[in-house]
Amino acid sequence: MAAELSHRSPARAARAGAHLARVVRALVVALSALIVVGSGTRAAAESRPRYGGAIVGGVAGAPVGLDPTRARGPAEVQLIELLFDRLYQIGPGGAVLPRLAAGPPVIDGNVAHIPVRPGLTSHDGSALGPADVVASLQRLRTSPAGWLLAGVGDITALGDGVRVELDGPTPDLAARLAVPMAAITRRGQAPTLADPAGTGPFRLARLDRTRRVISLTAFADHALGRPYVDTLTLGWFPSPDGEARRFETGAAHVSLGGATAFAGHAPKFAAAELQGPASVLVYVGFGRAHPAVLAHREFRRALDLALPRAGLAAVGGGERIVPTTTPIPLELGGDPIDDHGRAGDLDGARAALRLAGAAVPDLAPAGLPSLRLEIGVAASRPGDREVAERVVRALDKLGIAAVVTDVEDAALRQRIEAGTLDLYIDHLPALAVEATLLYVAAFEAGGDDWGRTQLRATRPAPAVWARAWRERRPILPLLHRGPRAHVRTDVRGAAFDALGRLGWADLSLWGKPERSGGTRQP
Repeated sequence: MAAELSHRSPARAARAGAHLARVVRALVVALSALIVVGSGTRAAAESRPRYGGAIVGGVAGAPVGLDPTRARGPAEVQLIELLFDRLYQIGPGGAVLPRLAAGPPVIDGNVAHIPVRPGLTSHDGSALGPADVVASLQRLRTSPAGWLLAGVGDITALGDGVRVELDGPTPDLAARLAVPMAAITRRGQAPTLADPAGTGPFRLARLDRTRRVISLTAFADHALGRPYVDTLTLGWFPSPDGEARRFETGAAHVSLGGATAFAGHAPKFAAAELQGPASVLVYVGFGRAHPAVLAHREFRRALDLALPRAGLAAVGGGERIVPTTTPIPLELGGDPIDDHGRAGDLDGARAALRLAGAAVPDLAPAGLPSLRLEIGVAASRPGDREVAERVVRALDKLGIAAVVTDVEDAALRQRIEAGTLDLYIDHLPALAVEATLLYVAAFEAGGDDWGRTQLRATRPAPAVWARAWRERRPILPLLHRGPRAHVRTDVRGAAFDALGRLGWADLSLWGKPERSGGTRQP
């Protein structure tokens, strides 16, 4: 039903896609009902989701900005998906479904036609059509996320849709256009706080960085129908257990902290626990503060081998943690970590460091005592410091001193982009279910354009991607984090998608919350 590509006529594809788009939200809600939140009796008595009310939840850190093309971390991606829509979305089971598009791309040789749904409006009430799509994609092309359009030529408005010229076969075109960075804004404008130019299921009412809160209101004219709740409030916290403590008092409907965050205390209201896929990559990134050191492949290999990742399973606030050496999550086809990755290989690490020291004086035995590296972590993600301290210990085993610096999120982004850090801990949410796109996103996170060049050429086999990753090491994967949500029993429709993101727009309220006897499995 949700084939990514079609060779039907544009008109037939548009009619079929429009029907498919209308049922997407209903399909998501229906499937999420299989994950019963609350007692079976109450769930069985429920007839349909109700409109109205307010839900309070959280995000994993502070969003730095609103521009989809510049999004990096999970918090930004989550907010952008609520404020802006793409042509396509990842549906249940990882299928690519139309969203603002009226159907799948229709391919004729090296040209694709994407039908755009009629009657679309942006948050300010202005009409949204093919011209806005073209302007948004043209802005995407020149942005840091321009790799999504690698191998894509001219994009023009044509009739009720968009004409896309392709350099060659592009079977993942719809999947690329489902990535949050490919969101459509009014007239392709870069969003600002004063004028977000939004198109998604919620409008931005307030983003208060001082109070660490995001306030959203339902968009009544959304393409897939308005969200069920009237308002959605999301917050972030400076302490690892801040969100869980708020949930414990009954002041929130959803907590994304794991069970250990409650420290043995039962929340005020009964809740069910939902486990999402471990899809958010936590990694070590490389800056340019000591360019000769940080760019050397043998130094990167030395640090990679010196890291015993097995201990990382204990970090965090109870989320599912999967130590890894690859950017591909297990649920999306990644390889499990091997014994060397779990325990580390200190002898191999020291051998690699000797090779690096032969070429870089700072890494030679005489230079190591004077070398001191700075590792930046986001202040809004306190768990990252624990990860960084483990990197410090690995460097110490190599005779390299390091210090961890907590940096406000916007300042950390600036320092990463300017290259003034040595190392940093960052998060990369899964942007697609295809391994190829996951690899390219990870290469791009490390500032390496090797991946995007492969999108323009014949696609390498999976083994080629893996070999290139080991050789180049643009970033060092440490673990994949899976959200573990606690959801009050008066909340319906809670489910994670294939990429590990909670469907906030599909949540609804039903009845009154039950007093807690503890947190239970659904």
